[in-house]
Amino acid sequence: MATVYRRGQTYWIRFQWRGKLVRRSAKTSSKAVALQFLAQAIDEHQRLDRGGRPRRSYKEALARFELEYLPTLKPGTQSRYRSSFRQLAPFIGDLHLDEITKGVLAEYVSARRSTGTSGSTIRRDLATLSAVCSFAVAIDMIEDNPVRKFSRRHIREPAPRTTYPPDDEIERLIAATTPTMGRVIRFLAQTGMRREEVVSLEWSQVSLHRREVKLIKTKTSSPRVVPLSDAAHETLVTTPRHSTSPFVFWHGDGERYQRFSGHFRRLAKRVGFRYRCHDLRHRFASVFLQATGDIAALQAVLGHRSIEMTMRYSHLLTEHLHEAVAKAGTKLDTKAGTRVPVAPTSTSSRPITERETSLSVQPTYAWTATVTISKPSQRKDGEP
Repeated sequence: MATVYRRGQTYWIRFQWRGKLVRRSAKTSSKAVALQFLAQAIDEHQRLDRGGRPRRSYKEALARFELEYLPTLKPGTQSRYRSSFRQLAPFIGDLHLDEITKGVLAEYVSARRSTGTSGSTIRRDLATLSAVCSFAVAIDMIEDNPVRKFSRRHIREPAPRTTYPPDDEIERLIAATTPTMGRVIRFLAQTGMRREEVVSLEWSQVSLHRREVKLIKTKTSSPRVVPLSDAAHETLVTTPRHSTSPFVFWHGDGERYQRFSGHFRRLAKRVGFRYRCHDLRHRFASVFLQATGDIAALQAVLGHRSIEMTMRYSHLLTEHLHEAVAKAGTKLDTKAGTRVPVAPTSTSSRPITERETSLSVQPTYAWTATVTISKPSQRKDGEP
């Protein structure tokens, strides 16, 4: 409870703040002035966070994030962040940074789940909020990032796809659209490149005689070279060039596709194509890996920063499993009720009797077995 009290001729104030007792001299003999001083002191504490900083709101941190950091990100990342900002606003928009607790985040997750939002989307929203909070830590608006303390293990992501669009489905999709958009879809399936990498591709990045494409602006900010198969090379050779546009795949008066993902979704819905545009990249990866078995090469072609990303396709590599089982087949092919004889060995130089041999043979299902027969002890009758 907040109170004022006298010590001699001077009034003091006293109140509890976050479990600690605060005492301070009001330096006055007037109770009215002391009460006013008490109200000011409580107000000052309410404006401070646990680290003693002035309390800053989420809106303040977001405004600086959008002004100073967001423009440095790729356009696709900016768009994804803004989508999450809109979802976070009703739940966190009016809070101070130190009010973003695990309980608040748990309520946000529950509310999003109740609307049928997938675990992947919820995780991306939390990652966006974490980016804002990390920025706030960097500019000393808050002591710690509260999102990092929130466990996301219970937010399950859907299992990865194990089926990808077959050739006839892709051809049916291409036949239902314009020639230019059809070439984009075909090239996506033939190269495994990301959507933005294809729609922004310029002729200056293409070397037809070297049969490769050099990508400068990538998702991982690491330039890479994508070799062209015969089919991908043929697609580029037969693609008409615009007289002034630098883009390989253009429409209208030489413009590049700005919203290709939306065009693809509408086309897929119209023809009953049940796969996403990004599944064309997964299809390329699965076909490549089953044909070559080279994980490291696939990582380089796809432009994955870490091999762990590429290892998602390792379940497609089963040839080594078949070879291993085939090698073990002769050992494992034991019919029920039969015994596999194992030749006994002896540490003794004397001949092994037929009786000892019959006693030494035991049924076994292991790949190797060793049977050792000890030399009989030479003891006299009556000795222990």
